[in-house]
Amino acid sequence: MHIEAPTEIRTVAWEGELVAPDVMQGGLPAKAPVVTLGRPEIWTAAEALETVAGQKWVRPLGGGEYWLLRLACTLREPAGGRLVEAEQRLYLRPRAAQAPPDGVYAHSLFPLRLGVESGTELAVTLGPELTLASGAGVKAGEVGVTIPYRRVFPVIQAYGVGEAAPSWQFKAHAAHPLAGSQFVYAVVAARPGSGGARAAVELIAGVQAAGMLQRFKTPDTARESLTFTIP
Repeated sequence: MHIEAPTEIRTVAWEGELVAPDVMQGGLPAKAPVVTLGRPEIWTAAEALETVAGQKWVRPLGGGEYWLLRLACTLREPAGGRLVEAEQRLYLRPRAAQAPPDGVYAHSLFPLRLGVESGTELAVTLGPELTLASGAGVKAGEVGVTIPYRRVFPVIQAYGVGEAAPSWQFKAHAAHPLAGSQFVYAVVAARPGSGGARAAVELIAGVQAAGMLQRFKTPDTARESLTFTIP
């Protein structure tokens, strides 16, 4: 299967100004940045890994459920300051109340790490083992997914593979401002009895101004708009 990669957010989940978690004495050094968070896009693993050749994906042993998830955010430089860092967080938990808290987790993440030296255009592959990787990761004859990936932010580092609260950290570089729309991917796994997943997205951004670093985050009022279920 081939999944098209958008260049801009098509459906907005929330857009607005971030807020400072703690009010600094003497006021804030800069205005809070305005960000846009896209509505998450979700495919079942079976749907993503189906092929026109009729070859079917075989689910891993254990009876769990798997989904491919795409998250999107747009960052904008604030007035009077410079955006130097940002972090997009994904929180996962089972839908079934009786399921253990670790019943839902991030099976794999993309990008795991991209540096300044990386190219701007990549091909993301999702192989039968449900691992996301750049390059030709699917062998001939295997069921797989190919997703074009447009690298916007210069330095990206993901954390939390195998955990319920994965995140992607974005860092600015002298030659590459931290602004624009970026898309990241996760394969979400739910163990048997989880009843699917509940998920929420949060964004934190760091602004440098007047020699100070101030962090801002999505406000509590955005929580409902940034909470969703899988499937």
